[in-house]
Amino acid sequence: MGQKFASYDATGAITGYYDDAISAPPAGLQFVKLTADQYRAMLDGQSDGKRPSIDASGNPVLLDPPAPTGDALAELQRAARNAAITATDWIVARHQDELALGGATTLTAEQYATLLAYRKTLRDLPDASSWPDVELPAVPDFVTAM
Repeated sequence: MGQKFASYDATGAITGYYDDAISAPPAGLQFVKLTADQYRAMLDGQSDGKRPSIDASGNPVLLDPPAPTGDALAELQRAARNAAITATDWIVARHQDELALGGATTLTAEQYATLLAYRKTLRDLPDASSWPDVELPAVPDFVTAM
């Protein structure tokens, strides 16, 4: 193993690693030398979700990732909400099929009304004043037992 290097951009973000025994850093890149321990720490930190960077003194550092934006949080919450609705689609469809066939239904009328209210609450969440900082409602017990 040769000398380790880390190339970085104008913001200090590490953009690549090089080992001069395999491939020296290309000309024109900004780079710093890394000890074997620093190199391993940068790779381990990146695996743990940290952002490997070079600080103003030229030292390798691991930074926390930036907090998600409001739009990103809303997108994640909307995906969770949509998944919760989709997870109950089959129960609604089965109940409607059972009613259309005129036979007995798996759900009682009260359970079906509870399920529809749960789904409506999920659909209405994006209209909440605290969106996306909301908790999804609890799944009705009879649904989790199915």
